[in-house]
Amino acid sequence: MRQPMQGVLAGLVAGTVYGVAARFFAESSILVAAFAVMTLAFLFVVPVVVGYLTVRTHPSPSWMYRLFMPWIPTLLAIATSALLGWEGSICILMGTPLLLLLSSVGGVIGAYEVVGSRGFGALMVCLPLLVAPLESRVPLPRSPREVHTTIEIDAPAPTVWRQVVTVPPIRLKERKPALFTALGFPAPIAVTLDRPGVGGVRQATFTGGLRFVETVTVWEENERLSFSIAPQTDAIPPGTLDRHVTIGGAYFDVLDGTYSIEPLGVGRCRLHLLSRTRVSTHFNIYAGLWSDTVMRSIQRNILAVIRARAEGSPHG
Repeated sequence: MRQPMQGVLAGLVAGTVYGVAARFFAESSILVAAFAVMTLAFLFVVPVVVGYLTVRTHPSPSWMYRLFMPWIPTLLAIATSALLGWEGSICILMGTPLLLLLSSVGGVIGAYEVVGSRGFGALMVCLPLLVAPLESRVPLPRSPREVHTTIEIDAPAPTVWRQVVTVPPIRLKERKPALFTALGFPAPIAVTLDRPGVGGVRQATFTGGLRFVETVTVWEENERLSFSIAPQTDAIPPGTLDRHVTIGGAYFDVLDGTYSIEPLGVGRCRLHLLSRTRVSTHFNIYAGLWSDTVMRSIQRNILAVIRARAEGSPHG
């Protein structure tokens, strides 16, 4: 009984220490400059190694042990990174499901490795640092994304149009619980417009000092409003967004948006909101799912505010 318990403790310590050390080296780039957080080497390979180290010291791990014991050092490493300020809440919430899944993969690998094979173990420990330089040779792809949301409104198009063009300050009681705020993203506050028509400039402000300059590119009154979006990254206070998901940064950007009003009959219409974004990582499938989910949550929140205001205003 003593030997298995020693193996359990040794695996938990090895996995936790490796996970924390990997995050430290990704933060400081001491060993390999290309080894960073937003890489396949860190997000995909490191958790596999953590799982491998956790399980390989156990003489006869069950399937439950292989799949779920690696979660403990993974979560401990994540908690340590959060406590030390290496990672913010947004990145932690987005990355944790992936890290847990891949640590389980590593646990399965660790169970099938011949005990005492130091060569394979050394290769696994060094694998992220071997992958990182190779990955850095591949340029980040620019993956365009589109998110389309709609809402039906019991108000005529002109009334809805007025609520779309500018958005007076959103009061606290108008803000409803939403996924994007639960994740720590700023909430919309207001939108102003300097003049109507193509070329007009909208200023969209969010909590935390986040601000966007939106230049009108299409103005079809009571029908369609399109605008380019330029995040004012220099004006974003530190801590508003995790640096790995900064809008307009290396990995993510919001490009433009379009409101379209579709008449449904007398006094009713359907409001569409389409946004185009850019995701640039070596794991765009996963990153794109998260960016689409967050954008969809933001858009639904904005559309709900517009509907409530349009339906509550005198029609005409």
